[in-house]
Amino acid sequence: MTSPQAIDTVPTPNPDALMFKVQETLIPTGTYEFKSSAQASDAPLPRRIFDISGVQSVLVAPRFITVNKDDDTPWPLIVPSIKDAIRDFLDSGDMAVPEDEFPTDVPIDELGQKVVALLDEFIRPAIAQDGGDILYRGIDDGVVLVKLIGACGTCPSSTATLAMGVERMLLEELPEIRGVRQVE
Repeated sequence: MTSPQAIDTVPTPNPDALMFKVQETLIPTGTYEFKSSAQASDAPLPRRIFDISGVQSVLVAPRFITVNKDDDTPWPLIVPSIKDAIRDFLDSGDMAVPEDEFPTDVPIDELGQKVVALLDEFIRPAIAQDGGDILYRGIDDGVVLVKLIGACGTCPSSTATLAMGVERMLLEELPEIRGVRQVE
């Protein structure tokens, strides 16, 4: 008999989001957020997690899953079920997110490439430690458009993360940038 898969539960700055770290690779690259069971209908891992009452969104990254819950559901009530769903998935051999679900990238010009390089090097690792990710969505008249997902998408301190972290760094490094705005 094999021992159960180790799944570490890691708190995030968002009290309604927990990160579940695993040893196996769930997806080869990227992060994918599902905000409803309908949206996750073809994604085996998020679909299993959405079967648990109180789950509001699921983010899948290569080595972790971040689950956001509603305000009324206490974590101790659903964490064991989430871990069981993850273990069942890992035993299934399925892909967490089918390849045809992978979103296409936004076209990136030279300035966009510089922004993405800075986000990838300095911002994404810190946000991933908190169970989230930042997605580049383009530049509009000097304003960088980004989307915070996972624990960061609904975190009370996400505005501070954008203003004090992302915007400050981009303004210092790239004089042609005028600001940062969160988009859906």
